[in-house]
Amino acid sequence: MKNKKVIMTFSSLMIIIFHLWIILSLKNTKINEIETFIRYISFIGVDIFFFLSAYSLERSKINNYLEFIKSRFKKIYLKFIIFSILAFFLNNWNFLKLLKTITGLDLFLKGGGSFLWFIPAIMIIYLLIPLYKKYDNFKTLIITIISYLLLVVLLSIFNKTHLLIFINRIPIILIGYYFSKLKILEKLRSNNYLYFSSSLILLIFGLLLSYYIYKSHINIKYFGDFFYLTSIPLVIGVILLLDRINTNKIFNYLGSITLEAYMVQMLFGYSLTSKLLNIINSNCAPRKGLII
Repeated sequence: MKNKKVIMTFSSLMIIIFHLWIILSLKNTKINEIETFIRYISFIGVDIFFFLSAYSLERSKINNYLEFIKSRFKKIYLKFIIFSILAFFLNNWNFLKLLKTITGLDLFLKGGGSFLWFIPAIMIIYLLIPLYKKYDNFKTLIITIISYLLLVVLLSIFNKTHLLIFINRIPIILIGYYFSKLKILEKLRSNNYLYFSSSLILLIFGLLLSYYIYKSHINIKYFGDFFYLTSIPLVIGVILLLDRINTNKIFNYLGSITLEAYMVQMLFGYSLTSKLLNIINSNCAPRKGLII
């Protein structure tokens, strides 16, 4: 992957849009429909990060598993603990909530409702992918897919769908891993026509499919939150196109602070957005139909 920092920068921006974008367009207008859809579909920023993580892990040479996990803990999870402690003081958490958060238990109890849920989730990927890589073969892949499908069905049946925000990212994680292992990007790059036609087909098809799912509100009774799967073509199309944007110093810097940007916007973003909403409400009160 040539321009990973560019992809990370845009993915981080998507996540910020998903969490903090304020809908200002008038209700029941075409602009409002487009604006709300863009905010909705920006959740793929997380999927892109999962893809990149699996892709990079497959390429990495891990000679010492424990040392690798230790380095990931220092680089990523230690920052998560620090921000969790800040949230403990700023948001008046009790100690039990802090303990559940930093141990990752809150991820399993609340899914996406847990504080900075993505960080414990990505640490699980760092724990498992090196082991998967060690025993990787066709049988391992089939067992993983079957286990994934059974897990989704069971979670759906027993109404534990809050976990599907992570579990339903397993397919894109596997795709990222095998994109690297099978050198799919390198093969596509050997033919520019094939590369760009594949990128545009995936992007357009992914957008249309995601928009259809978004508008129709389709649900599958025993396969909750399956829209994460239907967004996969869009995710891959976006990654392919972004990888053709040349990096520069700005992208390199922004791409290197995506984790910190995610933590800061989750810690302070909602309160800032709430204050901004109050200002907008006070200034735009006479405008009927304003969606905010």
